[in-house]
Amino acid sequence: NDQKAFLFRAKDHLSDDLKISATQSDSDLHIWDDPDLGPFFGSSDRPTLRLFCKVYGAKCAKVYSGGPFEGGSLLELTGVEDGEIQVADIEVFDASQRSLPILERPWREVILNQSSTLAESINYFVNYRPEFCQIDFINVLLLGPIGSGKSSVFNTFESTFKGHITSRARTGDGSAVTTRQFRRYMMQPQRSKEALNLRICDTPGVSVNNISSTDLVYMLDGHLSDRFNLSGGNLITNRSPGFNSDTSIRDEMHCIALVLDATKIPAKDTPLHSKILELKEQIDARDIPIRVILTKTDLACKHVESHLSYIYRSCTVTDIVESVSTSFSLPRNYIYPLKCYEHEIKPVQNIGILALSAFRQILYAAESGLEDRESLQSVDQAQKLRSSSNLSGGSLQGSSISSQLAHMAGRNRSASDHTGSPTPVFRRCNSVVVQTQVYQHSDSSGHRHSLDLTRTEHASK
Repeated sequence: NDQKAFLFRAKDHLSDDLKISATQSDSDLHIWDDPDLGPFFGSSDRPTLRLFCKVYGAKCAKVYSGGPFEGGSLLELTGVEDGEIQVADIEVFDASQRSLPILERPWREVILNQSSTLAESINYFVNYRPEFCQIDFINVLLLGPIGSGKSSVFNTFESTFKGHITSRARTGDGSAVTTRQFRRYMMQPQRSKEALNLRICDTPGVSVNNISSTDLVYMLDGHLSDRFNLSGGNLITNRSPGFNSDTSIRDEMHCIALVLDATKIPAKDTPLHSKILELKEQIDARDIPIRVILTKTDLACKHVESHLSYIYRSCTVTDIVESVSTSFSLPRNYIYPLKCYEHEIKPVQNIGILALSAFRQILYAAESGLEDRESLQSVDQAQKLRSSSNLSGGSLQGSSISSQLAHMAGRNRSASDHTGSPTPVFRRCNSVVVQTQVYQHSDSSGHRHSLDLTRTEHASK
């Protein structure tokens, strides 16, 4: 017999957890079912464990919380001496139960419980610089239902860099819209003179009646300035106060973080679920990466509430991630469960690690999107040059290219930061060979500039 196996676990007034194992005695009769009172453990005339004392209707029973465990009978109970113990709470395990609430191994590798992990992540963000499209900041848009915790996500992220709990973004209890403006938050880490090259943009909560597809398009395309008023359901036009008509890729959103409450995932085919899918279509149409942040995982799983390090071993969290993946047609590695600061008054290491891990993946996604966009721009430029060459019947003159390079080289020598020499790149576009030379330099303000010099020639057949 397995001495580690047990039929039920009880909590009395003295101990927190009393596991009671059972070994087979001289009879096979271990469970007796009373048609009125439900199952008994033991024999019908002298039950070892009586669960209920009264039944209310066919589906409701009152737990017999004041009754005794009686030792002996047909089950030999380990942990219960002869006599009685008063039970405050009892949990009976189903013998057919196959899955455990906690997985033996985490389904995602994130190093928790180590200060070096947090320090390395902070250092990554402090030194991060966007690589593509000559932009200074990555813009991440937080989008999600009312009460999902968008503002709490920002506060949690910023708190990790400040070294104390911050509350710049207003938060509430989730019953009503708290954020009423479009916000572009810049963050300056503790003991740093420079802000992070990341801006987190907060939005009012999504509901069936607010944040229309048109509103979202204005956000995605960068038309809304910081503190743009989104309350009252007013129609956004180019005459609205704070509307920016002249935008560039620097103003646009580079990645979307869909924030969802792990305890209230919108069910399929509900109005809110349909609304989020409608907004997602606008995001997908612009080829903007989208990722998911799952909040309140501690409320969804009691094991995570007790030990945050169990977040990637929790079967409950795993099921929620799977549900979100299916419901919104997103891969599971696009979904990042975490816990936001709510009752804490000082930073917690694992909360910070999970938040920075999520936003690091979001930065990776934004960089991938910008790299694709830069590549498309290069292809478009090559096609335009090819069309121009075909129309003119000639090619760009090498002397013109040389003079532009010489001018840029002279200007670059006067700058304090020299980044290298021009690198030729050859591409074949149908019957035209395109030669591109890219020369980059940084000016005295640290801004990067590049000059793409392209020469086209007809390829030999």
